[in-house]
Amino acid sequence: MATTTFPHIVKQRDAVLYPHAHWYFLLAIATTWLGFAQSYFVVIRTQPLLHHIHGALMGGWIALLIVQPILYQRGKMRLHRTLGRWGAFALVPAIMVVGFLMMRSALIATAIPPFLIDHLLFLDFTALLLLPTYVGLAIYYGRNIDLHARYIVSTVLLLLPPAIVRAMPILPIFRKSFHADINMGVGLMSLILVVLLIDDARRGKVRAPYMVALVANTAVGVAANYAKDWAWWHALTAWMVRL
Repeated sequence: MATTTFPHIVKQRDAVLYPHAHWYFLLAIATTWLGFAQSYFVVIRTQPLLHHIHGALMGGWIALLIVQPILYQRGKMRLHRTLGRWGAFALVPAIMVVGFLMMRSALIATAIPPFLIDHLLFLDFTALLLLPTYVGLAIYYGRNIDLHARYIVSTVLLLLPPAIVRAMPILPIFRKSFHADINMGVGLMSLILVVLLIDDARRGKVRAPYMVALVANTAVGVAANYAKDWAWWHALTAWMVRL
């Protein structure tokens, strides 16, 4: 029995695009905990319910991505697809709704300077648009593991900057300008995407997902610096407050 199943397991593991993906996603959760340790976890009892729901949903998405590659690697495809559907059609819409409410809450009551709140919320707003876009593309290319997996990886890089920016001041060099830290956090995601594209080239073919994510991340990161000057953006945020 062992001699007939063992080759199958080895072949299945070798076919996985990123066999250690769950460890990288676990690192993303650790980074999130580190980034929000002071602003959330230390004062967790005083935080509003909306913040708890938001944290649970975001953590739930990354936790799902830890489980999914393990299921795929072990050949548990039925469970992999079932959890994927729940994530795409229940978790992602919930993240979008709660994320919108978090944005509205920040606009109504915040001590952050206006130019910073516009910068941060523009990044949040575009992330809420790009997340379902990447997930939708991952579903569309569900039978193409090379494209499917890369779009899913892109969702994690999309959601990490808030945690990374909050974690950066642990080092004294990043305590001078929060505005600069935001740009560096977004820039780090673009750098990671470049590294992933180089890895694709090393594998023999550069595929679209990371290029799409790189262009989107870089364009949004640059544009966020100018959101404070756009009349349409102020009209949109004013509409959010009036709701």
